[in-house]
Amino acid sequence: MNRRNKKPTAHLICGFIGAGKTTFSKKLEKETGALRFTKDEWLIRIIGNNPTIDNFDVYDQRMTDLVFDIAFRCLEAGNDIILDDGIWVKSQRKEIHDRVKKVGAIPKLYYLKISDDTRKERTIKRTENPPKDAFKIDETVYESYKKYFEAPTEDEEPIIIEMKF
Repeated sequence: MNRRNKKPTAHLICGFIGAGKTTFSKKLEKETGALRFTKDEWLIRIIGNNPTIDNFDVYDQRMTDLVFDIAFRCLEAGNDIILDDGIWVKSQRKEIHDRVKKVGAIPKLYYLKISDDTRKERTIKRTENPPKDAFKIDETVYESYKKYFEAPTEDEEPIIIEMKF
């Protein structure tokens, strides 16, 4: 089938810190050939890997807007995309889902489900010797972010990925 006759797919990756979103996204990228957009990788290249810097929330929102704008331009051009952003809030997932549908693409929401203990352990271990594309997240920061995460509900029809490490 000609690519022009096929609706592009937006693979939307949802999960909390340490769930394995980028690992899963890279695997999905290899399997599907979709263009992967991992906002944190872009942001870290500009501001470094410390999310406790002054105005982090401003930089994060600006980068989110930029990444989403470019990703959706690619989607509109007929390319499959992977949005590796976490998409923590249900209202944001709804907004992205609607935007994907509006451009005539197919949204696929993946929820990377993993126990909180395992996520925290992975995050703290990663912070001890962070790779160049990951934020330093200590236990205090990890715990402070938990209040912002809303796991997907059945009505969002997530594809649940049970992450095992």
